Amino acid sequence: MTVRFSPHKVRKILRGYFRGLPQIKIAKEAGVDQSSISHYANKFTKMTAKYGLLAAGKEYQVMNEIESLSSLSVELFSSKLTVEEARQGYNIIKEFLKLGINPEQHLTMIKVCQEVNDSGFVKAARKLSHLESQTGMGYQQVISDFEKALNQLPQLEEKVIDAKAKLKAIGDVTLKNKQELAGQEEHLKKYQDEVKVKEVQLEKELSSKMKQLEVEKKEVEELAALKAELTKKGLNLKTVLSLVKEF
Repeated sequence: MTVRFSPHKVRKILRGYFRGLPQIKIAKEAGVDQSSISHYANKFTKMTAKYGLLAAGKEYQVMNEIESLSSLSVELFSSKLTVEEARQGYNIIKEFLKLGINPEQHLTMIKVCQEVNDSGFVKAARKLSHLESQTGMGYQQVISDFEKALNQLPQLEEKVIDAKAKLKAIGDVTLKNKQELAGQEEHLKKYQDEVKVKEVQLEKELSSKMKQLEVEKKEVEELAALKAELTKKGLNLKTVLSLVKEF
């Protein structure tokens, strides 16, 4: 025969039962034998089946637990989860917590677990191991350097953009100088052509002058010879000119 307990003790038994605690633990915490746990759990179940969950909850003064279970049921239904799936999720969370992984990091860890099955993950891990052996740095140092480089990337991009702008400006100036140089070369060629034409003209004029000078030289020589002949005969050029004038 099962011992009849006070409402307080019955409530304690049912609360442990709703929490899913093992019957041995419930019996120990409530200070009762294990058979009493099964007895009151069956009584609650039968009353629920006969009068409804709310009536049974009020009878045994466990409305808070009933409301919590109802709220949980609604959340599971809206999340499209079964009790078993929720249990498995809870077990996964517990394992994460044992590893020191906070709930905020769970999605990241799940993504990591998914990527472990990717063939590229093994390749990346091998490459990271190779980097560690080459540089003598650990994983944290490699990641730290990578994050530092990643943070510096916007500044480097700005410098690249600035360098490209300066390079473009230099290119524009160079292009302008090339165009001016091409214009000057064209002007120089035109001037050289004009100089060649002028040289030809000067050569012709010089040749003409040279010929003219040859004639004048011959006349001077003839005049000198005539003067010498006159001198031999006791005459001079002035006297001859006077005679010519009189004649």
